[in-house]
Amino acid sequence: MRLTDKTDTKLVLTDTQADKRFALTAASVFLAGVALFMAWEGFWELLPIAAILIVAMYVYRKRSAMTSTLTLDRAADSVVLVVDDRNGRQTWDWNLSDIETAEISTVGATGTDTGTARPQFVLKDGTRVPMRPYHAAGGQSWHAVAAVKLFLGQDLDDAPVGWITPTEFDELFAEELKRHYK
Repeated sequence: MRLTDKTDTKLVLTDTQADKRFALTAASVFLAGVALFMAWEGFWELLPIAAILIVAMYVYRKRSAMTSTLTLDRAADSVVLVVDDRNGRQTWDWNLSDIETAEISTVGATGTDTGTARPQFVLKDGTRVPMRPYHAAGGQSWHAVAAVKLFLGQDLDDAPVGWITPTEFDELFAEELKRHYK
């Protein structure tokens, strides 16, 4: 999730899954390059196989495309998660005052450790609510958690090493740090 808007009263995080699109495009280009090289070397049989795989990656990319937008608004005391995917638009909402903190979780739906980081809200009643309905890279997960914690005025004492470059951190969170660490 990337920070797309931040004011004193509002925080908006958006994920367009650009990293997945980039990876699938890079894999397709690499596969096409290998297939063309192999065809040049006389192995023409690999061209249709590569073409089928490239089309399959393109179809997967289109079918799994998803955009999620998480908006925390102090003025409205609301948290709204909007997900647009192939099933249409889904919206979830909570009161901002019900959120205690945000954290990274690797526990899956069955209660076992999946090893995949997922950002989640911890509500004041102890309920854990995913900040997005799908797993994503650990770095992106921590960015979302850190942004929410700073927006809520909380410490980042569990931050992983190298989670954000110092310049980006200073640009994005300078005001919160001034208020929080006096």
